[in-house]
Amino acid sequence: MTQILYLLLPALIELASPDTTQYEVHYKLGALDTRVVTAEITWEQSVWEEIPAWYSAAVLRTTPFFRMFLGKDYFAETYFSQSEMKPLYFYNPGKNGKDEYIYRNETGEIESTVVRKDQTAYATFPLDGQTMDFLTLVHFLRFLDLSRAEEPMPMHILITGKSYPAEVLHLGEDTDKFPETPTDKILVRLTERGLMENGSGNEIYLWRSRDDSRTLLRLETELGSGFMYAKIANFAR
Repeated sequence: MTQILYLLLPALIELASPDTTQYEVHYKLGALDTRVVTAEITWEQSVWEEIPAWYSAAVLRTTPFFRMFLGKDYFAETYFSQSEMKPLYFYNPGKNGKDEYIYRNETGEIESTVVRKDQTAYATFPLDGQTMDFLTLVHFLRFLDLSRAEEPMPMHILITGKSYPAEVLHLGEDTDKFPETPTDKILVRLTERGLMENGSGNEIYLWRSRDDSRTLLRLETELGSGFMYAKIANFAR
């Protein structure tokens, strides 16, 4: 578990200010380029089980036309300890169940509970600093010391109570995507299944600002058909 702490220590001072980031998620196929989701990710001080914590909520809202294909809304929340930036808890309630991960630092395990209708599945995963849910991964990437990802960094991503291998690679500074903003480009490669429910979206490219905020500015991934990207709409601190 100390590995994730060492990765995030350079960012601890920068986390002193809460912030909110808003995104527009687009689907592109040929000449079609349409907004399908709006997303908001918050970062603020809180408490989890009497421990001073950082709290993050992700709220995704589907545009009315695409609700018949993608569902209505998505919500997830996660907590990190303030003192050492250790992940503590993840929760994703859904219409048909819930996903919950408790990061047990005292035992070195992640306890997983996934509920779907009348079925509940329990599992445990190693708390090794490189196994985490997607929302925790977002903040991991935001504050990661990219010098540690010059070679592919092995990861495991938790999706609905299962662990999927992945790797993170820093591709260097990108001066083309945001010419006026110094930006790093990061690749997240899922080696068995992709980001989407149908398994597509195996390679996810992210752009992160090089200033103190380390804001995630953009995400792109190729799908089975078409292309999905998320662009930043607003950042408030």
